[in-house]
Amino acid sequence: MNKVANILTLSRMALAIFLLLFFKKISVLFLIIYTVAEFTDMIDGTIARKTNSCSHLGALLDSVADLLLNASLLKVVFCMRLISKRLFVWLILALGIGAISPIINLIKHKKIFFIHSVPCKIIGGLLLIVPYAIYFNFFNTFLVFMLAVLTPAMLEIVIMSIVLSEPDPNAKSLHSIIKSKKQISV
Repeated sequence: MNKVANILTLSRMALAIFLLLFFKKISVLFLIIYTVAEFTDMIDGTIARKTNSCSHLGALLDSVADLLLNASLLKVVFCMRLISKRLFVWLILALGIGAISPIINLIKHKKIFFIHSVPCKIIGGLLLIVPYAIYFNFFNTFLVFMLAVLTPAMLEIVIMSIVLSEPDPNAKSLHSIIKSKKQISV
């Protein structure tokens, strides 16, 4: 049972690579594969925690699988030319801010890790809706909403990376860190 979580994560990576290689637009098959992949994302961490099989490798694989799945979605968005220049700039800025966090973690804690905060988990849930928003033609409206959630979430994980005194990829929020006070270092 200890390897089930990693097998789910690796299957998500395989599905994401398949989507990246073979899809340039949203189709029913894309929706099915993407939804299955997102489902594995929802349960792999829970299984790892319940079976006491959490590991740094598993967390890193989870983040890589998420990045691959997100890349498959971005590829479709760009291939279908669905995003305006302004929203593209906003998206790049938000993702760029988020990319600072693992760099801070590497410098500060000598190890790369991605913080899986509650707002980041909400973003993960919203990502499940994106291909459906494309398929049912409400993508731009939904993207504005999603970027309004993504931007502060990315700012929060950068601040969390700065104030965490110990590496904690499962830190829930900046509020929880400040409340505990034991993990703060500046």
